Amino acid sequence: MSKKLAYNAPPILVATKGGFVKEMQVKYMVMDDLVVKPMSAVSSITTLKDYFNVKDVGVLHEEVVQFGKEEALKLLKLSLDSKSVLTSLFMTGVKMEK
Repeated sequence: MSKKLAYNAPPILVATKGGFVKEMQVKYMVMDDLVVKPMSAVSSITTLKDYFNVKDVGVLHEEVVQFGKEEALKLLKLSLDSKSVLTSLFMTGVKMEK
């Protein structure tokens, strides 16, 4: 038995401004348990309310961390042991449940 198949080539992508995506920026947030979610204002507020039980956003602060080879190895180990990987790795002195 034989059957004739037609091949439809995909459209040719043209790289502009250093990439193949048409000027669209998508931001993601990485949760403490390493779950990755798309980031938007609504999802951020919902996450703060539901996941972290934050009632006042004024108590939040930005934390800038250095991430190198040593931190990557610790991250790998913590990802197997903990549900609060990023807190355990970068927030020394903060105790979270395993």
